[in-house]
Formats: sequence, C-alpha cells, structure tokens
Amino acid sequence: MWRYKLILFIFFLPLAIYTLWQSVRAFELRYFLQRLAILFNTKVKPDGIWIHAASVGEVNAVIPLILKIRAEHPTTPITLTSNTTTSAAVALKQLPEGVLHIYFPLDYHWAMKRIVKLINPKTIFIVETEFWPSLYRYVNKKNIPLIIINGRISEKTLHAKDWLKKIYATTLLLVTKVYARSETDKDRFIQLGANTADIEVLGNIKFSALTSDKIEPINLSRFYVLAASTRDDEEQLIVDAWLKAEHGDHLLVIVPRHPQRLSEILTQLKQFNIEIAIRSKNEPVTATTDIYIADTIGELKQFIAGSEFVLMGGSFVEKGGHNILEVAQLGKAVVFGPDMRSFEDEAELFLQYKAGIQCNLNQLASVFNRLIDDNEYKQGFEKNASELIISYKNIINHYYNKIKIYF
Repeated sequence: MWRYKLILFIFFLPLAIYTLWQSVRAFELRYFLQRLAILFNTKVKPDGIWIHAASVGEVNAVIPLILKIRAEHPTTPITLTSNTTTSAAVALKQLPEGVLHIYFPLDYHWAMKRIVKLINPKTIFIVETEFWPSLYRYVNKKNIPLIIINGRISEKTLHAKDWLKKIYATTLLLVTKVYARSETDKDRFIQLGANTADIEVLGNIKFSALTSDKIEPINLSRFYVLAASTRDDEEQLIVDAWLKAEHGDHLLVIVPRHPQRLSEILTQLKQFNIEIAIRSKNEPVTATTDIYIADTIGELKQFIAGSEFVLMGGSFVEKGGHNILEVAQLGKAVVFGPDMRSFEDEAELFLQYKAGIQCNLNQLASVFNRLIDDNEYKQGFEKNASELIISYKNIINHYYNKIKIYF
C-alpha cells in the first residue's frame, strides 16, 4: 500500500494539471472542482445510496437499475458519480428527477473523506470493478457497506504486477459483497483474493439497458451503416475497408468514443479524398456525402436504432472492444473485431448464438458487402440477437431483489 500512497503523492500536481486541462477542454468547471474535492453539489441529499459508474458504458448499464430503485423507493436519495465528462453528459440526459450526478474525486484520503461526509450514504454500489483503496479503507472504518455490482475482472488485471495484485487483494477484503457477471469473473475475483463466500453470480446487468421502444431512430434520409465508439487511429482503418466494399448508396456514420478527437480524425481521413459532413457543425448529409461524423454526446443509441447494422469500435485496435449488448437490444446486427478482451463473455455468447460477426480488418470489406447485399443473412443475426436479449431480460430484477436490503 505504501507504493500506492507514494504514487498518489508524487503525481498530485500532474493529476491536478491534467484534470484542469480536461475541464477546460470540456468547458466543464465543475469537473475540476469536484474531481479535486474543492466544491461539490450542495443539493446532494444525505442518508441515501451512492452509485459509482466510471464511464459511459457503466452509466448506461446502471440507469435501468436506478429507474427501478426510484420507482420502488421514490423518497430514497440517490447520488450517481462518474469519472468522465462524457459519462456525465449521458447521465444527465437519462437520470430521473431527484437523482444527482457529481464527479468522483481523485482517490486521496482527504478527498474521499469530504465526499463521504457530503453524501453520508447508507450503502455504496460500485458498478463493474474499480479499485480505489483510499475510498474502500475509509468507508470500511465508517462501517458503510460497499457492494460491487455487475462485477468483472479483466485478464489484464489478473496478470498485474505482484505489488499491484497485493493492493487488489487487500482492497477486495474490504468489500461487503460482490455480485459478478459470470462464473469466469467470480473465479477471477477469488484468484485476486476476494472471499468466496462474499461472491455471487447474477449475470450481466447490461442486458437490461433501455430498449428500442424508448429510442427515436435518427433519420439521415439515406441508409447508413454505423461505426460506433471508434477509438484512436481506428477510423482510418474502418474507412479504408468501407471504401474497398461495394456499399452502393449507403452512408458510413462514425460516432467516435471521444468526440474531442474530431480534428485528429479529420487529419487522418484526408488521405482518402472523400466528402465528410460533421454533425456538431450542422453540416447536412447530401447525396454525395461519403462519411458522416457524429461528434456529439448522448445520441449513440438513436444512431444505432436508425442504422442498417453496426460495427463496434475499439475492437479493430487494441482497446478491448465496447458493449455490443446495446446493439442487440435495439434489434441490430453487430460486427466486431479481434480485440474484445474487455467483453470476452459477451463476444463468446454472441458467437455461440450466431448473434454477431467477428472478423479482422482484412475480412471487413467482404463482411460489409454480405450484410448490405443479403438482407436475409442480416435479418438472421438480428433475430438471434433479439432472442438472446429476451432470454436474459429478468437480470435487472435479480439485482434489485438482492440489493434492496441495503436501502
């Protein structure tokens, strides 16, 4: 643990500067103030529950659970924290009235002491898995239950350096209960040092995300294929494959995971000499538009709903992939690349059910061709994906029934 404390001490100034830079770039002053525990939202109501969801994926996953809790316990105060400005924007669009969002502070003891004193929660729920030793140690001393929901452990975490795994083990012993996504995750928690008796498998809460009947599809007056949540250097690889495919009049829409990368994306796509329209600049899609870049926040589901099929980003570069469940929830076929290590269970399940297609970059153009030309082939994946989601539809109730004793 001394190494962790030393790292925090050494990197405080760089972290503070980086946080300020992120705040300026996002035009979000409260990001800086709250991440450094300088000034929190004074409207936070104490004696409720605190839910922490690190980024966009975790926020989207836990929103249905928050809605369920709010419906069953309308007077229980709920505070949601997250780490990024994009996740905050998504949260603020979906949270029900009375649920407040604040940014999760950097994991310094003094910062954790301030936020715990502000929220004064009956219980803390951590979505998926985040190891914050200062928080875990402080709330353990305060006898505040800390529950991990939708718990997952990546292969990378499992093979961390020994000194880091010792911190994980020490931290996990402070957790009241772990509700894991899968048997694989349960085994990994145990390997890291968690108590076997404190772990239970409930399934992946992301199966319960908001469905298509609540989503208004985006209509661009042209059929389009969606490249969702693309990451650094990935757009040019996808566009190269797209231009090699026989896509007819179809448009390729790119929704980058981080919209602030727009200038970088445009620079990389110059080599193709194509016509690009940009959503944030209100540029129209015309008959001659080749690529549409939707560099906006909170519209991904609407773009998925309006697409012909979806290519999931973060999987054709070494980023571990992104959530493919929300594509199936919206009744669309999904294509993903070789690197799905952050969603390996979901990828395996999709392949088992023939609910998705996994390919490499060399195969991508032919996959585009097949899905565009063969509607029956595409509909087979859509049907299988929808049936897969239906088979797991009660997961949100499983989680609620387990955690309601902590409200």
